[in-house]
Amino acid sequence: MPRRIVLIRSHERLQQGWRQRSFGPAGPLLDDRVRVAGVRFDETYHPVQVWRRSGGGDDPPASSGFNYGGVGPADTYVVRVEFDDEDAIERLRRDRHPEIVGVFADPAVSPFPSAYCGDAPVGATADVARRLGVPALRRAGLTGDGVHVAVVDTGIDGSRIPVAGGWAPTPGYVPGSSAPNHGTMVAYDVRIAAPDAQILDYALLKSQAGTWAAFLSDGIAAFADLVERVHAAPGRWVVNNSWGLFDRANDAPIGSPENYSANPDHPFNQVTGALVAAGADVFFAAGNCGADCPDGRCGAGDTGPGASIHGANSHPDIFTVAAVTVTDRRLGYSSQGPGALYSRKPDLAGLSHFAGSGIYPADGGTSAASPVAAGVAAALRQRFATDRLAPAQLKGLLQRTARDLQGDGWDYDLGYGVIDAAAAVRAVGVKPKARKRVKTAV
Repeated sequence: MPRRIVLIRSHERLQQGWRQRSFGPAGPLLDDRVRVAGVRFDETYHPVQVWRRSGGGDDPPASSGFNYGGVGPADTYVVRVEFDDEDAIERLRRDRHPEIVGVFADPAVSPFPSAYCGDAPVGATADVARRLGVPALRRAGLTGDGVHVAVVDTGIDGSRIPVAGGWAPTPGYVPGSSAPNHGTMVAYDVRIAAPDAQILDYALLKSQAGTWAAFLSDGIAAFADLVERVHAAPGRWVVNNSWGLFDRANDAPIGSPENYSANPDHPFNQVTGALVAAGADVFFAAGNCGADCPDGRCGAGDTGPGASIHGANSHPDIFTVAAVTVTDRRLGYSSQGPGALYSRKPDLAGLSHFAGSGIYPADGGTSAASPVAAGVAAALRQRFATDRLAPAQLKGLLQRTARDLQGDGWDYDLGYGVIDAAAAVRAVGVKPKARKRVKTAV
């Protein structure tokens, strides 16, 4: 039975459902104005606000893309729908066109855990900190204090990593109540550079029946919630996402208006842009489908250069993070550009495949590289809120100061190179923090 994301023009009842995080207020409206034969709304999924870029007013054009010049925001709402068949989808498009902005694919997404490629861990946390330039952050007094870092993942074990709140797609989840697994590893890796950051447990991929997966519609709900939080308390927000689409067979074909992987107008790609525009530094792992040693879950034709960085993981506004070891060796599973939405991907490389959190033999995959890099951003955000250094400016800073391993500037394997916190600190002129004088008795 096909499941889709349906994007609907703004209405007071949809707004009310979003504010209350409840399907109930929107039900009568949807029954009256949207429902057609063969369509069932998922009542466990409340309407979700998605700010889109449009040509004006509340009427998004068919293809707005990422060209934001001279355009305004449009308030639209996502609902999750099940259809009897493809004919029902066409009936909805045809008969409810005045209400419907679009119908889109809702593929399953999964985390990018360690992909070993037969290799033992290379180095440990202390080696990562040294190669990353964490001592320079400490000398400058930068620990991520006062910075919010949302770990959008499988949930966090709060007995190992203190959390300051969170979110989950189903009500009743207590942030920090997950078993120690992928999300706990990711949170640990953020804290290598930013030990004092406030970690938020966004348990998008909470384990069910021994698997970690979520629908992309759940990701839209997570990001929309974050957009609200960032607007409410702007200045210092970092969001890490060590997950994505492994197999495009789960997506609509490229060129279809329903497509996610290469379609700027898909609601998740739009809400990702809205989250950056709100003032968050958003990091995505590049993926583990590199040509040399791809994860077994990567789809046929979804490995190697130009075929392995999909959807929001290739969004032009976010940090796309590849993976190297502490010995500066590119890890063979690290996905390679060009990206599907924006060709010049990845942006940077982070350190991975090391003995770290103890959750796995190695903190590996681009899953570890992304939060290692995100932690550097969180440490810098302590000193530079977004009113002083916008997300695009911080991104440019970390790109300019990256360590170029291949000596050819930007490339499709590692972007601008390995993130270098010490070089970033030097570039912004942060001086070592003065040590307090200790009075002695005379």
